[in-house]
Amino acid sequence: MDTTCKLGSVEILLPDASTSYFLIDNDLAELFKLETNNEAIKLLRKTVREKIEPYLYKRIGFDYESSAVIIRTTNAELILEIAIVINELANANLSAEEINITKNRLISHKRPRKQKWKVGDIFQIFLEDGSYSFGQVLWKNYTQPVCGLFDINKNAVPTLEEIINNPFISILSLTSNSLDNHSWKVIASMNVRIHKEDVPEEFNGTPSIGARSFTSGILEDLANAFYGVSPWNVLADADYFDQILLPTVTRPPTAKVLALSERNLYRKGKKWD
Repeated sequence: MDTTCKLGSVEILLPDASTSYFLIDNDLAELFKLETNNEAIKLLRKTVREKIEPYLYKRIGFDYESSAVIIRTTNAELILEIAIVINELANANLSAEEINITKNRLISHKRPRKQKWKVGDIFQIFLEDGSYSFGQVLWKNYTQPVCGLFDINKNAVPTLEEIINNPFISILSLTSNSLDNHSWKVIASMNVRIHKEDVPEEFNGTPSIGARSFTSGILEDLANAFYGVSPWNVLADADYFDQILLPTVTRPPTAKVLALSERNLYRKGKKWD
């Protein structure tokens, strides 16, 4: 399922089961050869305002952070116009054919339906090296799932019995995005074998002081780090993944821990600093 569309230097995220709008999330300071994305968004807003009608401009959401400028709109032709403007400001040449192909893709895109999921569902997580990890929806925190990550990593999907015979390494209250948008494909359903009371209240979805909720991507990030697919200690808090493991689970020998210089270089490459 296509989730992005590219025009020149600009990648456009398409509406999916969780998101109703087109999205551009790019480091425009680098593209425009400016010092900051604050400067970049000001230049972009000014240029876009000069090119489109005021009532259309109001339908665009602009935001920025240190590493990127974020643009949102539900209108396919508007996001195309913005992508063209960004390429012009970046001095990137576009052919009429490129623009026409992108326009057709944007206009013809149909937002997919949400994946149906329920308590007990077993889902697969596709890791960065092409292998699989697996999780289960254990219960709900209002409309959000509380999910457990099994201690299993395979190059092919194993039997259901093989999956559920492994313990959980982490249980977290999550947003439903990755389940809704089919990123985590539901492959089976089984009775939940762990009790809510056996999970620290901070993570089990119980509304309380100190309770935490996470974006669904963090479970995927943890799986990649736990099995050494990606580095363990590269988030802002180098011990972050240690903190979201269950109390009985410790950092595994498969974890790839970078030296300080390597960590700094990795974060710089990701533009996280």
